[in-house]
Amino acid sequence: MILLKPQATNRFTIIPREYVTNAYMTLRDDSTNVIVDYTLVPRVNGVGNITIENDTYIIYGTEYVNLVEGHFYDVTLYSDAEKTKVIYRDRAFCTAQAYAIQVDNEFYKINKDQYTTYDGSNNDYIVI
Repeated sequence: MILLKPQATNRFTIIPREYVTNAYMTLRDDSTNVIVDYTLVPRVNGVGNITIENDTYIIYGTEYVNLVEGHFYDVTLYSDAEKTKVIYRDRAFCTAQAYAIQVDNEFYKINKDQYTTYDGSNNDYIVI
């Protein structure tokens, strides 16, 4: 999952193990090991964090202020405030990439220019 730095249209879609009306989310920065908790509530008239659409959660938010560009995060959603029942877990990467670039299919690549593909075509069989 790739998260964009906080902006007005910041949202991401997940498929949880269980559907609940209120959820609790933690974002743990892998670099600093800082954990920030968020309470997610149903979105009504543009206020709230969660909408359920076609069996997926769409999680909205501009208040995720702990996101730092270039950092990886562990995203965990819980169904209870005690954080004992996990309903979703993922790893996310934060980028400041503009949303318009995604529309043009020019997605951010974490390993850009670090891996080169071999384009040779020497797949001939030698029969003796």
